[in-house]
Order: sequence, then C-alpha cells, then structure tokens
Amino acid sequence: MASRVLLFSITAFSLVVSQAPAVAQDASSLAEIQETRAGGLKACATGRKFRIAFSHSLSEAAIVKAVRRFADMRAKELGCVTMLHDNTQANNLEQQIDAVKVWVTQGVDAIVVTPIDERALKPLQLEAEKKGIKWLTYLGTMEQSDGYVSFNHSQSGQIVANAAVKWVKDNEVKDPIALVTTLNGLPSLSPRWTEVERIFVANGITIVAKNDQDSANQTSGLKAAEVTLKQHPNLNIIIGFNDESALGALQAVEAAGIAPNKIFVAGQDGSQEGLAAVNKGGAYKASAAILVNELGANIVDQALNAIAGTGPTVVETPTVLASKSDQMLLDKLIKNYQP
Repeated sequence: MASRVLLFSITAFSLVVSQAPAVAQDASSLAEIQETRAGGLKACATGRKFRIAFSHSLSEAAIVKAVRRFADMRAKELGCVTMLHDNTQANNLEQQIDAVKVWVTQGVDAIVVTPIDERALKPLQLEAEKKGIKWLTYLGTMEQSDGYVSFNHSQSGQIVANAAVKWVKDNEVKDPIALVTTLNGLPSLSPRWTEVERIFVANGITIVAKNDQDSANQTSGLKAAEVTLKQHPNLNIIIGFNDESALGALQAVEAAGIAPNKIFVAGQDGSQEGLAAVNKGGAYKASAAILVNELGANIVDQALNAIAGTGPTVVETPTVLASKSDQMLLDKLIKNYQP
C-alpha cells in the first residue's frame, strides 16, 4: 500500500482571515520533502538504472513543460534515471493510450500518468502490474495505483479565497459580490471552488455566478466574465478555477474599463502567464501557485520510492500565494519557468 505524506499543512488557513495565509514552506514540510528526496537517493544507491515514463494530458501547457523540465533535472542529478515523455495534447485519450502501450511493451520501471479516462486505462494498468511496472497517477487518482503525485486542491482554493477576503477588508468593500468559475466534470478538483465558496460565505461575500460557470481556458473564462459583468457591473471579485480561466476573465475586466483597484482577479496553479499577470500589479492580484520545481522532482523520487520501496509514494506538493505582497517569492516562482 502506498504511504501517504502531506508536504504542506493546510491548518494555517482559517475560515476567515484572522490568520494570514502562509507563503513559504514550514520546517515540517522541508523535513518531509527531504524524506521523499532521500528515498530517491537510496534507490539509486543500489546501483540499478531506472526508466520512468511520464504522460500528462496537456503536454503543450507551459506549466507541464516546466514540470517536465524539473523532472529531467532531478533525473540527471540522481544519475540513475532516464525519463521518458509522451506528446499527449488537448486531453487526447487515443494519444495517451498509444504512448502508455509502448511503455508497457518496453517494460519501463514505472509509469506516471494523468488519467484522462480511468476505465480506458485500466487494462493497461493491469498489464503493467503483471510485468512488475509500477503505476503512479498525477493529479487524477486510480484504484490500486502504486502512488499519487499531486498538490492539495483544498489548500489552493483556501489560498485565493483568503487573499480575496483580505483585499475586501483592506479596501473596506461593502457588500462584495464574486464570480467563481468551476469545472464540474472533474469533481475530484472541486475544493478549488467549494473551499472558495465556504470561505466567502463565512466572510459575507456573495457569489452571484458559480455552478453554471465551468471554465478551464481563457475563451470560456472570458465569456463567463462578460456575461456576469453585464448582469452585475459592480462585480468585485473573480476567482478562476485555474489561471487560464482567470486570465480570460481579466480580458473582460479590461475591456469593460474597470479600474484595477476596484476589482480582485485571481487564478490557481501559478502558470507562467498567470504569474506574469500578477507581477504587473493590476487587477490580477494573486495565484495559488504550485511549486513546480518540487512537483517535477516528486515525479522522479516517488516513482523510485515505489520501485525500490525506499520512501513516500503518495505526496502533495506545496502550493503558495503568489502576489505582489511577497515580491521575492513571486520572482522565484517566475524564475521556475526560465530555462
């Protein structure tokens, strides 16, 4: 059974902003990261060479490219790992199945996959298991997997919600109203919006549009914001399911001529474009940013831990608040995208 480690405690994030959200890893998080890394080192100390294959459903995305780069860097650092990547794009299930089939046939040591369709991939998981190939998932979960590489979606929602509440209080906004985009087709990610809703309700923020606002890209985010702004021109807050959705909403805000100091727009993931928007210091004020350097390294170390039994195989990478209030951290997060 996979062992479970949480790399970042969510207890620092209260229902209301009586406690400020943390923006860096605490000592216990560092210790747990060290445990995960130590496991990878132990696996390599055996003298074996390993092949680890990673399939993401959106390999074209900048954040995925960054995660892959850090996985490759960790593999090179360890010296005992060869990383393999596929070219699955736009959640194309056929592309993913073809790639995973090849890896199973080749007999790689571990496969880490973002499962586009769990049922469709199940036969390949079982075939891999028969061959002794470790099967780990990334973001999505599958039964009987050997590990899970991810980040905490509840923590992500709490980070942006608390940042919005703080902005409302600091600016003495009366009767604030908000748009929150969702992605109901992926219920496992729902804390990204349900935690926002919970915290907003506790702090007197009214969500005027949510359940019918599914959006994971800029086109749908733009449309959701345009529709909402027509109905509620005094909109104060927009929280995107991810940075892409929020960036689309930002376009609507700018087209409507809303002054940056009159609205709070935030996304989740800490994508390259999202962080750049935050750094401009305008309406886009925050992103719940994944530490992509740690996430990429975790792909390698967790797979090695699963193969050799040397450490944690179920790990959630820390997410932090990216905003102009901590320019040093924001600069570090942006630098993660620079080759």
